[in-house]
Amino acid sequence: MNPRNWTALALVALAVVVIFFALRETHSDPENAPGRSAGKETIKQIPSNPDTVTPR
Repeated sequence: MNPRNWTALALVALAVVVIFFALRETHSDPENAPGRSAGKETIKQIPSNPDTVTPR
């Protein structure tokens, strides 16, 4: 392979790595995840002392 082919291959590999990390950061951000904020509001708080909880 001549240097031009190696350069093209390196640019394609670099683009794949950049796109991978860009998408991973977008989808791993908990504030931007769809439905994440709605789920936080519906979760009941767990009391730290189980003796103070009224039995069911």
